Amino acid sequence: MIGGSIARSLRDKKVCENIIGIDACADTLAIALNEQLVDEAYASVEDCPLSPNVVIVCVPVSVISQVFAQCRDWFAECEAITDVGSTKQSVIDDLQTLMTELPANFVPAHPIAGRELSGVQAAVSGLFDHKKVILTPTLNTAPNSLMCVTQMWQEIGAQVEYMNADSHDQILAATSHLPHVLAYALVHCLANQTQTPEIFRYAAGGFSDFTRIASSDPALWRDICMANQAPLVEAIEGFETTLKQLREDIQNQEGDALQKMFEQAKIARDKFTQ
Repeated sequence: MIGGSIARSLRDKKVCENIIGIDACADTLAIALNEQLVDEAYASVEDCPLSPNVVIVCVPVSVISQVFAQCRDWFAECEAITDVGSTKQSVIDDLQTLMTELPANFVPAHPIAGRELSGVQAAVSGLFDHKKVILTPTLNTAPNSLMCVTQMWQEIGAQVEYMNADSHDQILAATSHLPHVLAYALVHCLANQTQTPEIFRYAAGGFSDFTRIASSDPALWRDICMANQAPLVEAIEGFETTLKQLREDIQNQEGDALQKMFEQAKIARDKFTQ
């Protein structure tokens, strides 16, 4: 979905002349060609007759090392190679394991945009408009490669920011990965209760809003949890502390404490959405 949305945005905004799609799934390639997301489509890197100027690796973080291995020759030829993985240190570590030295043309990236739908058929134009994209260049990343990837994202509407990989993983564990696992956990909890049909039948808008992301690709989020284990566990532990305090305040009828927590949360949320 992310790869297809990048392709559609590049196409609609006329950013590049030729878009090549590579995927092991024939159906995915057929959809990409039929939807005019790509000009050429190949089942493997080996089938591609030329080296692209820019390579964007759009695969789950659990298999990104396999794709890096297939693209190994391109690291000596392309202006820039980047990715869209939701974790960054694990991606850098995977490439470091493969290469003697991190390539100068590698620019780790993470678009903070998405949908709960998956697959190239869910690709949309404008997905990245006014959305943040975090680039986490390594010490070896060349300025020209960084500028190339920066400009690409800017030209399809994104706001580019720079961060080191560790900081990225800590922040995203709290703001993205934790909310996803909480949504999955809540739906799983309710689905295992005997009165499940009645619960979901009368679920209000707040439940739908909170749990929308539980419709995301489970395998993708499994991989993200495994790749960002330590920061995510830390975020879960922090939430457990807050949840325990919330439970105690409710049990002890501490209305003032509850209201204070809710007010602080509202202020923070309102400030965030301004």
